Amino acid sequence: MKSFEQLSEDLATRRAELKARQRDQAAAFKAKGADRASAGKEKAKSVSQQAADASNVALDRIKQMAAQKRAAEQERKAKQAERDDISAEIAASREQKQDEIEDNRQEREDDVKAKEKKRMAKEKKREELQKTLDNVG
Repeated sequence: MKSFEQLSEDLATRRAELKARQRDQAAAFKAKGADRASAGKEKAKSVSQQAADASNVALDRIKQMAAQKRAAEQERKAKQAERDDISAEIAASREQKQDEIEDNRQEREDDVKAKEKKRMAKEKKREELQKTLDNVG
């Protein structure tokens, strides 16, 4: 059997060991907590950085798409303006041809009228000449 002195020494040793174990556990718990906290902060920082990068990439893509859309719109407008110019040129050419055709028709009519006038004048002279010949003869 143990003596009281040995028993109290044993209890004191056990208490000291328990306190040391508790301090070690507390230190280990704090270290784990600090590690977890720093790991969580790093992960959160990494996630926020990835989100920021993704956001910047998406924003760049949106800007690029908008620029492409503006360029396509400008190109479409330029092509439409070119088509309009060509259409206007064709219309002007048609109008000019119509004017030329009308002028030529008018000239032919004028020529026909002039020839008809000349013919009528000759006929009139012949008739007058015939009348004078009939009166004289």
